[in-house]
Amino acid sequence: MIAALAPGNDVVYLQCIVLSQQFPELPRLRQLLSQPETDRYALLKDDLTQKRSIAGRGVVREILGGYVGVAPEKVRLVTGEHGKPYLAECTENLRFNVSHSEDMLILAVSTCRDVGVDIEAIKTDKPLNNMARLAFSPREQEELFTLPNSHLHSTAFYRCWVRKEACMKACGRGFSLPGCSFDVPVSVEKLPLQTLINCNQSFWHLQDIDVPGNYCAAVAVEAGGVSPSPPTVVWGVPKT
Repeated sequence: MIAALAPGNDVVYLQCIVLSQQFPELPRLRQLLSQPETDRYALLKDDLTQKRSIAGRGVVREILGGYVGVAPEKVRLVTGEHGKPYLAECTENLRFNVSHSEDMLILAVSTCRDVGVDIEAIKTDKPLNNMARLAFSPREQEELFTLPNSHLHSTAFYRCWVRKEACMKACGRGFSLPGCSFDVPVSVEKLPLQTLINCNQSFWHLQDIDVPGNYCAAVAVEAGGVSPSPPTVVWGVPKT
């Protein structure tokens, strides 16, 4: 159980979980799920996907329960209009976001600042150019399509993708927000610290996340309201 305390206004805590490492705990983690969650995951036909889903949801419940000081099975999760998850009746005003891809899950937790996170496994066998034409802005497409080789192209595509999706999830719109409505940097290299992005008529601090080499990940944190300065992004949970 994680200590029952919330992070400060200028700190965002990240945790990266390897889902397969949680498989020995599946019987216990399954008991932490709500009945709708249990029913939903029971419908998954692929055994590996089902195990990863149960492990991820159970671990997220444990972590969030630790922050707010309640048993994981009593954590009440609700979703916004476009699917963004929230804690119901959370007096600490805790904000969080979660993303998973294949065997990796990332959870971001903050107080008072909205936050979005995304992780994607890099796959070169997908129609990346077609996906970019649907999801990226004209400027992003132009920069992506001029890259000289396929390795740079695929890495830059996924870095752009997770940066955009982190912003879209942070503002609560997800893919209901047209990808052409805002720009993020297109680059193979990591962003220099935190980059300010204008998305959905609000500003967000965008930062790449260090993850294993076959993944890309990014986190976006609200820049207005509590403080216009960038938050500190750290790994792990606050120490008691």
